Formats: sequence, C-alpha cells, structure tokens
Amino acid sequence: MCFPRVAWVVPATGIDLVLKNPCADVETQGMKSQSYSRLLVPCLWFSALLFSHALSASAQQFQASWEKSSWKFESGAGQCALIHTIPHFGRACFRQVSGHRLQFFLDVDQPPVRDHKARFHSEAPAWKHVADNRELGSFELKKGKTLLRVPRDQAIQIYHELEKGMQPVIEFSDWGDGQEQIRVALLPVRFREASPKFLACTASLVHLDFEPIGEKAVYFSSNSDRLSRAARRTLEQIARDYRKRKDFRMVLGGHADARGEPGYNMDLSRRRTAMAARFLRSRGVDRKAIESRNFGESQPQSGASGAKARARSRRVTIWLAN
Repeated sequence: MCFPRVAWVVPATGIDLVLKNPCADVETQGMKSQSYSRLLVPCLWFSALLFSHALSASAQQFQASWEKSSWKFESGAGQCALIHTIPHFGRACFRQVSGHRLQFFLDVDQPPVRDHKARFHSEAPAWKHVADNRELGSFELKKGKTLLRVPRDQAIQIYHELEKGMQPVIEFSDWGDGQEQIRVALLPVRFREASPKFLACTASLVHLDFEPIGEKAVYFSSNSDRLSRAARRTLEQIARDYRKRKDFRMVLGGHADARGEPGYNMDLSRRRTAMAARFLRSRGVDRKAIESRNFGESQPQSGASGAKARARSRRVTIWLAN
C-alpha cells in the first residue's frame, strides 16, 4: 500500500506539518499494521496540536513574564502593601491597614460592567515539576475598578501559596459575551525578596481582636487632652448614630507623638481616651458600649517626620464594632 506525502499548515500557528510515508508493497498483515501505525502516530500528534490550539484560542491568560515579574513593597499612613503588576490587566495587592485585618485586592485597568463569579486555585509554575494543586475557593467579582476583595483567611492562604513558590490563578468568564475564559496568574518570582519588609511593616501596626465596621479619629494639640471643636463634632455624630441604633460598640485607641518620655506619652494617651469616653457618655452612650485601649507613642500615624506627622499622631481612634 502507498501513502502520498501530505502537508498541512496549522491554522493561526504558522506550523508546517509534513507527514511522510515511503511507498512500499504491503505483503503481510503485520507489515500492514506497522504501516498504519506509522501514519497514526503523527496524525494523533496533529490532532492534539489542533485541540491544544483550540483551547488556547478560547482562553486569555494574563501574567507577568519571568524576567519582569516583581512584588513591590509600599508603606505609609498606617498601612502596608505588597503589589504585583499584571501587564495588560491590572495589579494584585496584599494590604493591611492599622486596626484592620489583612486583605487581598485585584484591581483592573478596564473595569467590568457587571458582576461575575470566579474560581481561585493554586498550581505549580512551569519550573516547579512536583507539587499538588490546591483549591482556594470561589469568589464574587464586582464591577468597578477593584474587581476582587478577598478577606483575611483566604488572603493568608494565597500569601502562603506564594511563599511556597506556587502560582495562584483566578479563572472567570470574560465580561463581554461570557464565551471566553480568562486566566490571571500571580507569579511567585521575587515574592520572597519583598515579603520580609511587608511582614515587618504589618508587625508595627495596631492589631485588633475584632474587625471594625467603621473608624473615626479625633486629634489633639501638643501635650493636651482637651477636645477641640472639630473633635466634639465628630464625637457628637457618633453618639447621635448610637442613640438611633444602639447596635454597635466603640473601642477608643489613645495615641501620642514621639516627643517626651514613653511613660508620660502612655499616660497622655490614656487621658485622651478618658476625655473622649466622658464626652460620649455625656451624649447618651452607654458606659458598657465603650472600651478604651492606649498605645502611647508606639503607633505613629505616619512614618514621616515633622510637625504635620506629629499632629496626625496625637489622636484618639474610634473603632466601631458589632
């Protein structure tokens, strides 16, 4: 039996595929099977190539290249961030604000116009051959600039996967006709280089044993615990909201700037929370709904120095909690 020389061009790949089979007289069934096998192997390879191309054509993948992948540490104004840029898509960010828990955010360059559902999982990158994939959960994608907000527990899981050298991937349908699958991968390359600075920064933040549902702050003059008019207006509004609802409590955090002795500054922060608590009680807030915690000079509002930074540190933070 004789098979002619056959050639194809794989669509959209530019790959020339040539199947060669020399002409030969097939005398026996064994020789015939061998001839069929020689043709079958390249045909199967060709089919797999077309199938692979069809899959890639129906999915878009966004990720940084290995050479340009980076995680950038940023800090300021009582918060710490670890940011990963995803070319042509947006950026991923771990962020923790003083008094709040760690969160993971996914921001996009082109905001969607409707909500979506997404699946998050972790897989081994191309250079990590032996590793188990892990499901990280399903999440709601919200229309707007910030596509995804992941709470603390799942954010910690994503963080740990990156520390292990794994590649977290989020998958969802496109926000056009929903026919295309979107894959967004977070590369672990250079994650461990930035992680120590981020962890050191978060260790310096105020850590609470509850998740605030709201936050306000009032500020004080240097070496003073007197409430200014602006501070009174802020506390009056909080008390008014409490009288209407009475379904939340207040945790007051007292602070001082770094000038003076630490012991004196701790006492000053205590006097400031006492003054704020006294005002709230005078406006109808139940004593049991108020809790005070004092930090002295240990939690400056900003890492910057100067008069403005010190003024922002002389404060009482009012965290609202269930």
